Formats: sequence, C-alpha cells, structure tokens
Amino acid sequence: MKKLVVLVVVLLVSACGVKPTGVVPAGPAPTLRNPGSSGRGTDVTLYFVIDGRLAPVTRATGSTVGVENALSTLLAGPTTDEARDGYVTDLPVRSGPIILSPGPPAAITFSFPLKPITDVGINQLVCTAFAALAAQSSYAIDGTISLSGTDVQLPYQTCQAF
Repeated sequence: MKKLVVLVVVLLVSACGVKPTGVVPAGPAPTLRNPGSSGRGTDVTLYFVIDGRLAPVTRATGSTVGVENALSTLLAGPTTDEARDGYVTDLPVRSGPIILSPGPPAAITFSFPLKPITDVGINQLVCTAFAALAAQSSYAIDGTISLSGTDVQLPYQTCQAF
C-alpha cells in the first residue's frame, strides 16, 4: 500500500499542470544565406530531372541572379557534380537572349523554338523561372507564367514540380 501511495504522489508531482498544445505555425524554415549579401537572390534554384521527376538544385552564386540568368544557367545543363549525382535535363543546350516582361503574369520570351521541347523540359523552365522570381521578391506572381519562343506562344504555365 505504501508503494501505491508513493506512486500516486510521484505521478501528481510530475504533472506540472502544463496543458499540451498542437503544432504552432512559425513561418518558413530558416535558410543559410551568404552573409556578405542582403540575403535575397544570391542563390539560384534550378530544376533538373532525377529519377524521372523534377527536383530543385540550389547553386550558391554570391551575387544577385535574375530570371534571365537563372534560365541561361539552366539551359547550360547540370554541372559535372550534379550529373554525377544523377541529375539530367530534358532541355537542349541553348544560348541567346531571354527576355522577361514583368506581369502578372510574367512573360518570358526565348530566342529559340519551344515546340521541340518536352513537357518536362518546359516544366524545368517554368519552375526555375518561378524560383528566380520568388528570390527577387520584386514581381507579383499570380501562379502562371507565359512562355514564347520563335515558333509558338504557349498557354499560361504553372510549376508542376512533384
């Protein structure tokens, strides 16, 4: 009986009266930024393909990267290390001017045809453009981007990273 009384006392003392709470949202997870910069737009997020799915790859640049530069970097393909890790691209290596017209919706014009590019490749362009726009925090993003090439203007696109 004495052991039971001691157990009850221990249980009562250990219950400090704090009621459990649910998860409290506190915003996005912290990220590491280049301490020598303002912290905005100094990393570029590119979308490549791994195991048949789109996946973001972040490259530290040390300077501000605009949408045009991010897309040019994407079109150059994965680095040797990224390729070794399994990242590939559905985009042909292209160069030439890329022109961004702020939106909404943002409109991006390429100096090459878009019809030969696969749906996955188009999605790489769209998701990379969205990531670059978000990093700049200077464009109102309404959820769609317009892409035009020398051969076609595509319907409004959304990022389908999954």
